[in-house]
Amino acid sequence: MSVEAKRAGILRGIQGCSGMLQGSLVALYRKCGKKGCRCERGEKHGPAYYLSYKEGGVTQMVYIPVSRLAEVKKAMGAFSRYWELGVRLSRLNLGRMGLSKSSRVGHGRGWHERE
Repeated sequence: MSVEAKRAGILRGIQGCSGMLQGSLVALYRKCGKKGCRCERGEKHGPAYYLSYKEGGVTQMVYIPVSRLAEVKKAMGAFSRYWELGVRLSRLNLGRMGLSKSSRVGHGRGWHERE
């Protein structure tokens, strides 16, 4: 398969990831603070699910209802696939630009292009 055919396949795959979500799924267990509640004895309430992600260096948390958990997990899987495909595309692009390891010769700490 040609490099261009591989690129086209990767780009089609990336397009299929449009419903992706980036972040981590977090399960939280909490105490409510009510007198006499079971959580006073250590039986915390939960789990409550949140999608955690960074925005501008600040962690954000979005509540995820249990009824939407499978949907969110699937969307997170799409992000993982998007990331994998992006790495593969980057490696192909390095080769197309003549910058892959096979197109250069290393000498000590520097390198130069093959003639």
